[in-house]
Amino acid sequence: MAQVGLKDLHFAVLTVDTKDNLVYEGPKPMVGAINATINPEVGTQELYADDQLWESVSTLGKVDVEIETADLPLNIRAEILGNELKKGVLIERATDVPPHIALGFRSLKSNGKYRYVWLLKGVAQPVAEDFATKKDSVEHKTPKVRFTFMARVHDGQWKHTADEDGEDFSGARTWFRQVPGDTTVIPVDKTELGELIGFAQDILDEAEEGTEQGQYPEEALSALETAIGVAQGVLNDESAIQTVVDGAVTALELALSTFEAAKITEG
Repeated sequence: MAQVGLKDLHFAVLTVDTKDNLVYEGPKPMVGAINATINPEVGTQELYADDQLWESVSTLGKVDVEIETADLPLNIRAEILGNELKKGVLIERATDVPPHIALGFRSLKSNGKYRYVWLLKGVAQPVAEDFATKKDSVEHKTPKVRFTFMARVHDGQWKHTADEDGEDFSGARTWFRQVPGDTTVIPVDKTELGELIGFAQDILDEAEEGTEQGQYPEEALSALETAIGVAQGVLNDESAIQTVVDGAVTALELALSTFEAAKITEG
């Protein structure tokens, strides 16, 4: 499936990467994504025997990544390159040490669905800049940042990829909330679920049971009432984790869609 878009570029600083712990700061947006190029370097060792190729083993080396954006604000440059930003002035030193970061984004496929990507551990190189005098015709100069990505110490992983239309993938809603594998416990956010329950309850309260136009069959009302009850149970469960809460939101959204489809449109 062809990729036809790129948006929602995010970065997250990696602070701990050991066998026991993996900690990132919260993901932050990098606005104006234009292009992302990922080039893994693969080393191959070949063994020949009996005058033929007997074995071929490939190992992943570094991964070169180039990101082009419409803009790269100084505060983001300072954060991903380890520079100092003082009173609005970016100060770059030869001794600056860029932090390890993760990069996440999503890319629109030709079927209208998104592919979601996280590159898990990389280091940025100083930004290449191109300045030119103003000409008669408009010529945009956009910043490009090069990174070297590698596998994490924690689990040996370097990249996560998922398709929105994948059969078992349900993490699109929370893809940019936390870098995959982060062992940091984040507070569960039930705001969206609570608001959706209130919205669904209002629709249920205003719906009329019957067989006339604009009314709903009894089984449709009952099904929505049950779905609201299940969602309310998750909302009240203090031990519910974020994935369960997000699943309850998805389930209630589906129940609302099914309910509206059951509305009688002919008398």
